[in-house]
Amino acid sequence: MAQVKPIALMLAIFTGCVSQGPDMSIPLHLPSQCNKEQFFNSASLICEACGENQHRTPSGLACTCDDGFTMIDLGNPVVQCSPCNGTVSNDKRRCLRCAEGDCQCGAGQTRVESLTTLTASCFTCSPDTLGIPASPICGLCQESFYTVTGSCHCPDAQLTGEVCFTSTAAASVSGSLPQDSVWFKTYLDSSLLGCMNYNNLTACQLLANMVTLDARRADSKAVNLYQLAASLQPPLPFLPGLYQRTETPTFPRGLTFSSNEKLPLMLASYNASGGFLGWEDVTGGILQLCPDTQPRLNAVYLFGATYQHSCSISVQELLTKYPKPVFHQLFLRHHDNDGTVMVWPIPIQSQISESRTSVHSVQRFFLVDGLTGRADSLMSPPRSVHYLSSLMFSVHIPTSSPGAKPPLQVSLQYRTARVADEARVQVSFAVTYSMDEVSMHLATTISVAVLSVVALLVTLVETSSWSRRSGQQTLNFTTLMKFLAFLSGNLANTFFLVTFGTGVFWLVAYKAQRSIVTTTLPSPGGNIETYFKSYVSLAFILKALQLLHLLVVQLSIDIFLIDWERPQNKPRGLGPSPSGPVASAAPSAWRRLLVANEWNELQAMRRISPVFQLLAALLLLQVVGLVNLATSDLQLNLQLGGDGHSSPSSLILRHGIITSVWLGLGLLQVLMYHLFYERCVEDKVRQFVDLCSISNVSVLVLMHRCYGYYIHGRSVHGYADVSIETLRNNLRNEEEDRCARRGLEPHSDTQVFEVALTERFRQLLDTVSLPLAELNQRRRHGEGAERQTQTATVTHNLNTLLSLFLQHSLKDMDYIVKDKLSLERIMKYEFQPPAERSVFYRDPDGVVFGEVLYYGKELLLLIFDTLLFSVIDLACQDLVLAAVLTYTVQQGLDIMRFHVSRRNLSSKTLVDQCFLI
Repeated sequence: MAQVKPIALMLAIFTGCVSQGPDMSIPLHLPSQCNKEQFFNSASLICEACGENQHRTPSGLACTCDDGFTMIDLGNPVVQCSPCNGTVSNDKRRCLRCAEGDCQCGAGQTRVESLTTLTASCFTCSPDTLGIPASPICGLCQESFYTVTGSCHCPDAQLTGEVCFTSTAAASVSGSLPQDSVWFKTYLDSSLLGCMNYNNLTACQLLANMVTLDARRADSKAVNLYQLAASLQPPLPFLPGLYQRTETPTFPRGLTFSSNEKLPLMLASYNASGGFLGWEDVTGGILQLCPDTQPRLNAVYLFGATYQHSCSISVQELLTKYPKPVFHQLFLRHHDNDGTVMVWPIPIQSQISESRTSVHSVQRFFLVDGLTGRADSLMSPPRSVHYLSSLMFSVHIPTSSPGAKPPLQVSLQYRTARVADEARVQVSFAVTYSMDEVSMHLATTISVAVLSVVALLVTLVETSSWSRRSGQQTLNFTTLMKFLAFLSGNLANTFFLVTFGTGVFWLVAYKAQRSIVTTTLPSPGGNIETYFKSYVSLAFILKALQLLHLLVVQLSIDIFLIDWERPQNKPRGLGPSPSGPVASAAPSAWRRLLVANEWNELQAMRRISPVFQLLAALLLLQVVGLVNLATSDLQLNLQLGGDGHSSPSSLILRHGIITSVWLGLGLLQVLMYHLFYERCVEDKVRQFVDLCSISNVSVLVLMHRCYGYYIHGRSVHGYADVSIETLRNNLRNEEEDRCARRGLEPHSDTQVFEVALTERFRQLLDTVSLPLAELNQRRRHGEGAERQTQTATVTHNLNTLLSLFLQHSLKDMDYIVKDKLSLERIMKYEFQPPAERSVFYRDPDGVVFGEVLYYGKELLLLIFDTLLFSVIDLACQDLVLAAVLTYTVQQGLDIMRFHVSRRNLSSKTLVDQCFLI
């Protein structure tokens, strides 16, 4: 024989592997899918036709000849069949001639075959033996025949389920049977009679199995027969107990479980006929119809691991995996005080459907029943299948001191499906943990109630403060609307604090358990989680209303620019002689424009960068994996394993983690802004105050009718329209303290004040600024013939009035400067409203006017962004989508605020929008 060189062989194999040939895919066929005239070819893995006068064997892997044909089997699945005019031998290999008659042996006879003479004859067995089909010998019949009649003959009235009884009257109990079920019609009565008359253990177990299969019927005959057997005295020794003996089963006391400890669950399993299959461990997916990886199938029994898995599976797959039902009873293995291994039966609650609970809570259960639906014979395929559509394993904590509710319980739900080639059903398996939520819900309710009362009190103070600052003397509709606006903001803070505290509390209390587990998360869909979602939603809605109110206030403020610059006498022409003719030069308008533009830029400035906030939050939550800490188990894994088990996320933990990360990043940004950015890069708010001083322009901002902020920008040098060299000299003089201070008061550096105006001065200010409304009206209607002249007049009048007021030059309209009390600053409430004179409250920090900017409302904006991001994530469970939508909302608000605030600034300062950048 020629030898093939190894290198040539390897090249041939490699060439065959890498060459691109036709698609070698074939349809997937199962042996059960072949019809009666086909067999499953295990070589080609497809169904192929048998020969003429042939049909498939029970295994489906070969063919056999029809009746009346002999067979030559050389190992080919398609055998050779020849017609036989006589009688075919038992092994179908020879055609025999009958010695007498047609070789159709009667009862009590067996057929004897002679393969030498190719003949067959019937032999009559003795009365106490029975002919064995397809066998030339006589054998003993079933033992019950001898017990009743002493022979192998049993009268039809005493024969049931192939067992002979003295009397079958005991089984004459009313009740319904599953429709057209051969299994129940054949063996139900005999199971009771065998259990009662013969103490047959297998028969007793068979009766219990039939009760389990038909317990869903209220008038089930199987249940009635079982109850009859259970009521006998003395009790039947081998009748298994199927029902709980008490309403509340007694759980072994003192049992505790550690974090991630495997629950010691065991199954006692029985086959359909009642035979005991042995004790089994629950691992390996024995109770789970949905396919999954072995680590995930086993990890569901780790204590504290919540699990939820559902899938769609075909009815044919169920029948292939469970051709006959297997029955289970579930137990918890534990040790008593003496160290003896004990088992405790776990209560089972069965449901017929989603709406009705079964009357009987049978403690034995099955996964798939394809036996009851067989109508023609026990070998025929079932017309319907009864399957376990939902299994929920519930653990109630604490297990060490159980109450009325059992610590462990299984809830089952069965459904029936018709058998069809493409029929699919939905099945699910879940493990849940719960504890008494009454005290937890009460604590949350008390927290909400107490904080709501505090919020109401704060709202009353804020409304009273607004009334004073707005000069409101009576209660009116505007006051009521302000009260509701303040209340919405304070209630939003209340619900936010409660939900944030709840999320952090459960994150710490639940995830920190490492030895004995005594706490679990609130049940998904329970009262606590439902109220929690409601509180988060309310917090977001109310915070959105508060933000809307803030925008309305900030976009409608009154702002006045006070120009201290006076005309300067400058030489005419370009001659160098200062002694020539001089002219009075009007102050430059660029200073006002510069201040207005800087104010416009400040309005939406924040100490937190929204883009950085979103990217950093996504980095920590998604990439680092902090959001994975929200799983409903005791694991602290930041990254979920590919094949490992991961419990579903808890909404409460997810909100707590997201909120903590978002607030933490916000706080970090604020600290970095104050500690580093303001000190080392730029401080735009205080720089604006410096700009006002350099520009010789003061700013008066009225947030309410009689309350606002004043930035004193009057130059200590008298003029701001100077050369660069003069400006440098002026700044050097200030630095070396060789000139007056910038403050409103002599020898003071305080330039920023809170202002509380008297009603009388406000009325005077309204009278002078009244033409502003007419000018804005004309501007909207395009009537600009005399607008520029009137604008200059109104600007001059307002500038003169405010200048005189600030210089104490208005009779009976003076003001005083004082410090605010600490309590007044905290409460934002002036205990002594201005009566005769206005009051200027010093602000040593110089940033109090940020209250009319985003700068001073950073906390409100941060909480709003936090709630917006969290609400979107809780609704969609998608961090990226939450980030995108949050950024979109932020950008939309910024664009709207920019355009509206720009228009308001132009109308209030009379600076045309074309000069605002």
